[in-house]
Amino acid sequence: MMTSPSNNQALGSHSSHSHAMLRPWFRRSEYLVGTLVFLLTYAIVLLPPFGTLTYLDWISVTFFFLASLIWVGLVVTDGERPTWMGGIASVGLLVVFGWLFYRYSGAKWDRLIFVFFNKDVMSGKGWPSMFKAFGLTLELGFFSGVFAILSGLILAVVRSFNNKILNYFIVSYVNIFRALPTIVLAALVYYALPYLGVKFSGIVAGVITLGLNHGAFSSEIFRAGIESVHHGQIEAAHALGFNSLKTMKLVILPQAFRVVVPPLTGQMVALLKETAICSTIGILELMRQALIIQAWKANPTPLIVATIIYLLVLIPLTRLSRYLEMRMKYGERR
Repeated sequence: MMTSPSNNQALGSHSSHSHAMLRPWFRRSEYLVGTLVFLLTYAIVLLPPFGTLTYLDWISVTFFFLASLIWVGLVVTDGERPTWMGGIASVGLLVVFGWLFYRYSGAKWDRLIFVFFNKDVMSGKGWPSMFKAFGLTLELGFFSGVFAILSGLILAVVRSFNNKILNYFIVSYVNIFRALPTIVLAALVYYALPYLGVKFSGIVAGVITLGLNHGAFSSEIFRAGIESVHHGQIEAAHALGFNSLKTMKLVILPQAFRVVVPPLTGQMVALLKETAICSTIGILELMRQALIIQAWKANPTPLIVATIIYLLVLIPLTRLSRYLEMRMKYGERR
């Protein structure tokens, strides 16, 4: 017996209606919308004004925040609602918390802005000098990163050939430079080596310091990637007549790079942050320039500016690392 399209539509609408009726009352759309309207009305009409709060005022504010928290929790934990809706609700909760803190904390916002976010401090030569120092920071990070990646890759490849003598020196290098504090290494390269007749400029000393330090970490990352390749593929390559170098180039490294790219990106983020250590050897990178302006103006606003610049650069890089990690996992599943 065949069912007409109209009957199918009626059955579908009846099924969806029955499913909606089975949902708990506190998760139904009409309840959530009504609660949201109530919270908005409460915020506009019933919340106490600015100023010192009484005991009852604190109860009112706490009730409003807890009710908002419960409402967001119901939206976020509902698996049948779109992800974007939970994201908007979470951001809204942060906005509510910030607004309540701003309104009732009694903080001296004008004084805070004058001390830490004073735009007049950065007037004149402040901004140009900061951007120039930021350019030097990027330059230092780029060349140090290239040095670290290349040295780490070479050491990992050589180590994979299992030459006991070479491996002894490579393992010693990795252990020493992973354990040695970067600031101590910078001082040794810039201040101690001239006594041995080896002298570098500040920027070269910074590149060598960061490259040696992070090259040791990169070497371990590449080694883990190389060892993740199944040994059967290496034996198959040798059976086809590939020598060790050709096997490394055509079989091992292409697969290893899929594994090492996400952690290597995170390592480069750490390297870019550590460029601030190079201020100890006289390099006018971003953080040192901020400290100079702070001392000149007697105001910490330049440090806040430098921090914001670091965040604007490093947060996208950390997200890139996460994105690459997810892409690699998706590629492996395929």
